Amino acid sequence: MGVLIFTDNPTVQETQLVRGELRTRGVVTRFMAPWDISLPEVPELDIDLVYVPSNMLNRGSTFELIHRYLILKTFEEQVGTVINPVESMLRYSKEHLTLQMRRLGLPHPKTIVTENVERAYQFAADLLDSGGNVVLKPICRGRGVGVIRLDRIRSREDLLQFLTWYNRAHGQGVFYLQEYVPNQGYDIRCMVVGGEVVGREKRSNPEDFRYNVAVGGLAEPFEDPVYDELSIEVAEAVGFKITGLDVLPAEDGTPYVLEANCFPGYTALIEATGIPIHESIVEYFQRLMKG
Repeated sequence: MGVLIFTDNPTVQETQLVRGELRTRGVVTRFMAPWDISLPEVPELDIDLVYVPSNMLNRGSTFELIHRYLILKTFEEQVGTVINPVESMLRYSKEHLTLQMRRLGLPHPKTIVTENVERAYQFAADLLDSGGNVVLKPICRGRGVGVIRLDRIRSREDLLQFLTWYNRAHGQGVFYLQEYVPNQGYDIRCMVVGGEVVGREKRSNPEDFRYNVAVGGLAEPFEDPVYDELSIEVAEAVGFKITGLDVLPAEDGTPYVLEANCFPGYTALIEATGIPIHESIVEYFQRLMKG
């Protein structure tokens, strides 16, 4: 049995944990990056599974995206199993999650995704004028980067100028605006591996509305399986075999899934709970390879 770890960022701690666990179990492991492959020729690889733990289809140029996508499709044809599945990685975005939540009829904040700055402005202005709040997010980044609440922008002229700036700095041409959900002061990260929740953490941040550990949030164990069924349903809908679902309980207890991460961080979850998520991932790989 063999696993190819195909990534443009091999130093990520989660990737190194999986690599170490594979080697501990005697699984032959190789590393390759997109620049190691030159199409149309692809080297013969004695592997059973390709693991892609980086967001390589959502950064870089459009040309790089096309090239990397075709490499992954070639791997899929030759090897058979790519994790996460190639099509799910291509569709990965907050926008795709929003569409799937609507299809499933599950609770989701009022949201607009548009390239039209005037529609983005009107959506935000209407919510702010009605006493609500608005969160502006990049459609594909994680760790809370570029996630901004608009309540401090008072004048409408300032709002339009800010949206224009944000589009250049973070949006890359697409506005993703979402009604802010008043909540209980925390969210829950549920790690799903192979259709099963293998770990959970509760995240809070008294200094910020973002609960990501990367921006100062605090993680602690959460043992209640109350959101497991929801997390598994959403993971299946977006096509992810390995994912971190971020569930936000509203003030009235309604669970809103705000994120379905294709490349989830889980070192904070391991530190908070002691649950070895990387071992669950490798066990899942071994089940797939044994067929």
